Amino acid sequence: MGLHTIRKVSLEYSVSARMLRYYEQIGLLESTRIKDYAYRVYDETAIKRLALIILLRKLQIPVKQIIHILANQDALAVIEVFKRNIEELDERITALSSVRSILARFVDEMHQKADVRLKLDLLNDKTMLAVAGSLSFSENKIGDKVSPEELRQADERLRKQAEEHLRIVYRLPSMVAVITCAHDENGEDWNARRKAEALVKRFIEDTNLYRLKPDLRVWGFTDGKFERGGWTMWVTVPDGFVVPPSFTLKQYHGGLFAAYPNWDFDFTAWSDESELYEWNHQQCGTAEEYFNPFNIYGFTHIESGLGGAMYTDVLYPIKEIGKMTDKQKGKITALEKARPRRVTDIDLTTMIKTNDIEIHYENGMLIMHKDGDNGSRSMTTREVFTCPLRITLRAKTDDTNIRLQYHQGIVLINWEHERDTLVVFDVATGQFNTYKKRGRVPVNEFVDVEWTIGREIMTLKINGELRHAGDDYPYIEAVKENGLPPAPVGISTAFGSTVTVTSLTIAELP
Repeated sequence: MGLHTIRKVSLEYSVSARMLRYYEQIGLLESTRIKDYAYRVYDETAIKRLALIILLRKLQIPVKQIIHILANQDALAVIEVFKRNIEELDERITALSSVRSILARFVDEMHQKADVRLKLDLLNDKTMLAVAGSLSFSENKIGDKVSPEELRQADERLRKQAEEHLRIVYRLPSMVAVITCAHDENGEDWNARRKAEALVKRFIEDTNLYRLKPDLRVWGFTDGKFERGGWTMWVTVPDGFVVPPSFTLKQYHGGLFAAYPNWDFDFTAWSDESELYEWNHQQCGTAEEYFNPFNIYGFTHIESGLGGAMYTDVLYPIKEIGKMTDKQKGKITALEKARPRRVTDIDLTTMIKTNDIEIHYENGMLIMHKDGDNGSRSMTTREVFTCPLRITLRAKTDDTNIRLQYHQGIVLINWEHERDTLVVFDVATGQFNTYKKRGRVPVNEFVDVEWTIGREIMTLKINGELRHAGDDYPYIEAVKENGLPPAPVGISTAFGSTVTVTSLTIAELP
């Protein structure tokens, strides 16, 4: 059985790597991990499932219904789902046909009756009622055959229309009570969800929380800390609030979200195209926010969970692209002014080869080529270096994957999945982070890469341009608490690319 890399799947099916990870997060798709291989791979079963998911999404089937369809072996139940969607489409088509007919009728009326200056009485209530009342619903006719291109164009038009309902919201910092329930042995999402909702409802009722905190908020999202997955819920509570043993307290630091009234919006595609916002991986993940979960004027029964009169928003964590605070700017200025304790120019011919990467030297330059992924650094310095430090590399690639590494940290330029996206792994934890529109460099041209790992902020410059700065990486806390042991610096490439390095310099900072 063949295995497909995430890059190959992304390219062949025109679906971003982030969307593939999202499908995994919500349980729609399952990938395979191979020992000593850093990326996801998909078997034939997963590929067939993905093709079906993509088709159903293009047919405007909601994500929650797709989950139900793929988990249901009963053909009649699936047919009912399709029938409901056909009925909803018919209603939308009829409504749009009616609106079109009204507008066309107004155009005719105005051509016949309007002078050069518009007579406003043409648009008064009586006129509108008369025109609307004369309309008959248009018969809906859909061709028996629809080409893939027509389906793609229809999907694009509907997606643009859906963006009109998207809102950008900010959620304030607050203390939250947290409860997580694991999925059952079948991995069924709804059982964990209903259990968590019932526990939250009882918690709010028993503590009289609505009266203690009238502005409380309730969130729910998929949680991967259990082997079978689970459903986590947050409830905002007053400071100093005592929660029952089944709950824990957590400080939420606030954040920016894209909000949509259901799960049918493609947040990943929207954020990939946005010039203003990008996905914020350091938030809680895509969540549902429950509004008026109990109908405050008439609570529902506990057994029904948070049902009753309820409205939910889907919240997708985002951040503004390239926006820095004055505090971050100050940290960068201090970092740039720091005088190095020691500067080491690396003799490239003395670096240690740590895997099966192909290398040779030409006029003092190190030339590396690697087929497939390497899962770790390929060439490392013999010396070890202490954080904070600044790593300066001059190199070029014929395609993708210029990589620098220190401890668990990696910066990856010209990422094979999305060339424009910069990839950064945290130095202490290896936590994976992506920053769109900051990672591309021209091929076959030497670039100067400067990666500074400071005590309070990390920065990356390419040809003198600041591409990224972050002061919320986990390694920063590790440095404050215990420091990081000395470690070598690594350089590498992958996925069939050839990278040529002319120089590598490490400056240890105070």
